[in-house]
Amino acid sequence: MSHRVSQVSALIRTLVSKSMRAEIEFPEGLMVTVSDVVVGPDLKHARVMVSILPENRTDEALNILAAHRGRIQQDVAGELTMKFSPRISFRPDDSQERASKIDALIDSVRSDS
Repeated sequence: MSHRVSQVSALIRTLVSKSMRAEIEFPEGLMVTVSDVVVGPDLKHARVMVSILPENRTDEALNILAAHRGRIQQDVAGELTMKFSPRISFRPDDSQERASKIDALIDSVRSDS
């Protein structure tokens, strides 16, 4: 990843988090945080990875984010000093789940030895 792409990713992560805090009132017991932003090499698309707790409310959280995506997009575009603002999409961050599965696999291999 180029230095510019990583800088834009970090900036978008900060701006999306700020906008989410200002624009969205999540229901009681639902916690959503921005865990990562993956920006395409052409800087036209930004995939915002969000951690959602509890996990069984992922669909609800993604629907809320989708409903507010336009406003968040406007907030981010207003703060960026780029010719084009990347189009934002939200995806659940499943890295913790994958890490847990890998740990379980490693533990099972160790116990078989």
